[in-house]
Formats: sequence, C-alpha cells, structure tokens
Amino acid sequence: MKTEPETLTSKRIKFENPPVNELIIALYHLPLTDLKAQHIGSYWDTIREKYPLCDQQPVVALPDTQQPSLLEAPGELFPLPRFWFYNTTHPTLIQVQRNAFMLNWRRSAAGLPDSEYPHYEAVAKDFWEELENYKSFVQEKVGGKLDPIQRCELTYVNIIVPNELFANPAELVNVLPPIASLYDLQTDDRQLAGIISTVVYRVSPTLLIDLAIRLGRRADTNEPAVVLELKAHGAPTDLSLEGAQAWYDVAHDATYRLFLDATAQAVQEKIWKPR
Repeated sequence: MKTEPETLTSKRIKFENPPVNELIIALYHLPLTDLKAQHIGSYWDTIREKYPLCDQQPVVALPDTQQPSLLEAPGELFPLPRFWFYNTTHPTLIQVQRNAFMLNWRRSAAGLPDSEYPHYEAVAKDFWEELENYKSFVQEKVGGKLDPIQRCELTYVNIIVPNELFANPAELVNVLPPIASLYDLQTDDRQLAGIISTVVYRVSPTLLIDLAIRLGRRADTNEPAVVLELKAHGAPTDLSLEGAQAWYDVAHDATYRLFLDATAQAVQEKIWKPR
C-alpha cells in the first residue's frame, strides 16, 4: 500500500547548466551508542578504495536536541565526532556520525575541476548503495540498526553567478521574482545591497521545505552572487528505511517544483537551458 503520493519523474525538466553546487542526502537515526572509534576505522576499510581520505568534523545537531547528551556514550573520554570520507578525484563525500549517515555531491570539491551535475537519480543511487553497505556493517560489527528513523533531509545548494540577466543586486529580481517586494522598500538614499532570508513551506504533515536566499559578493572577484538553498526535511510516517526511499522521491519532486516557482522562466530558458 502506498503511503506517499506519486512522483513526477517522467515530467521533470532537466537543465544543461543547472546552478546546483551541492546536493546532500542525509538520514538521521537513533544514536548507535555502541559505535566506537575502532568501528569507524573498520568501516573505513570497507570504502577506503573509493574514499581514501578521512577527516573529523563537529557533530551536526538535530533541531531541538541537546547535542552532548545525544551523542555521548558510556565509557568515552571524548564524544565521537562526525567523520568525512572523501577522495580528491571524486565529487562525492560520505559523512558518518553516531546518529546519521550522509552523502554529498559537490561541484567545487577541493582539488577537483568543476564537475557536471549527474542529477538526483544518480546521486540517490550512490546514497542507497553506500547506506546499504553501512547498514550491513552496523548490523554485523556493532550489533545495531538504522531504524527507526528520526529525520530525513534533502538539501540543494544552488549558486547563481552573474549572467546576462543578473549583473548586480538591482537585477536579482530578474532571477528570483518573489523578492520583488523587497525592492519596494528602496528609496533614493537606500538601495538593496544584500539579502539573508529564510521561509518555510509545509508540503504535507511529513514534509517541510526551507527556502533560503543569501545575496552577497564573491570573495575572489567581488562580483554579486546568490546562494539559493532548498532543504526538504521530515520523516516517513512509519519511520522505516523503506518508507524513507519514497519520502526522498516525494521530497525531490516538491523541491523541484519550488525551485521552478522561485526562479524566473527567463533564467531557466536562457541560462540553465532545459534539455
């Protein structure tokens, strides 16, 4: 029995030059209190051929949680951090922390030339393959499991750089028409120079989307640039991994529709170019 609506995959427009700079698929589960540093080393051995590098990062906290009590485990001198597994010749990154598994596709990863965005289906395929490997490892070596799920996230980070429709802050409305009302507050002695704004849309009881717009300037060229971030978050009603697969597909379709509604048709057709 289907618990989520049908997706729009067959009707979706794909762009030749999409502004996607990063796509993150994240799954949060109950903390694996038996997961120790030595397990992380053993897990790394299973993926080291593709991801030969490992870094430690601060833990990502879930909203409305107390981070130390969430991820500390009995007998530890220091809480287990978040681990990055990556490769300087490959645009994907795996992240693991005691209560989460994430996979990022990054266009401008360090040491890599600009990579062609492979689109959601390819990134999602990598995510589920790597998650299955991690799930098997957790079951065999740690004696735990990844469900029930606490939260799913699907995040698109789009970077819009100057183009024939957008060369300065005054022309941002040509790319993002919904911000037009902000320009109404301008006067002869007050001009819009930046934007930091976030709005939240409820799609269903199990799915919300945060839309964030940040207008600033690139540090290297001082040219205006816009970060348009869309983060879908929620959880399937049954909190299962099987339900999460349907949730991510529905979240992707809803995020795609919001992206189209938030951006101008002219920039979609002239700059990003539908296939």
